[in-house]
Amino acid sequence: MRVRAENWQMLLELCEANPELITNKFNGPDGKTKGHALWQNVAHKLNSLGFGEKTKDEWRRALTDWKCKTKAKAAKIKLEINRTGGGAANYIPLSEIENRLLALMGSKAIEGDVNIVELGFVF
Repeated sequence: MRVRAENWQMLLELCEANPELITNKFNGPDGKTKGHALWQNVAHKLNSLGFGEKTKDEWRRALTDWKCKTKAKAAKIKLEINRTGGGAANYIPLSEIENRLLALMGSKAIEGDVNIVELGFVF
């Protein structure tokens, strides 16, 4: 089943209501049980749109893939903007829904943690 725009919109709204879906970290002694129940509920709501069906694990994978692609696109845009050499920047801007997803993921997803010193070769 190919995920449609309506599915992405609803998935994003569910993630905004339940931010732990983004990190997939469910705290507490029954966190794992809550996580499974929440993903089951998400799958039920997304499947009820009538465009096809996926299991909760398939929806979780779809969200993971979407986050990865959006982070890669944002990183490419950042690289293109910071590129030297003149001329116009060559990139496709993020959509409104991708910007909302990045806002949920946080700036560390793209820029990293500025408080962490990277180790490497000293030149």
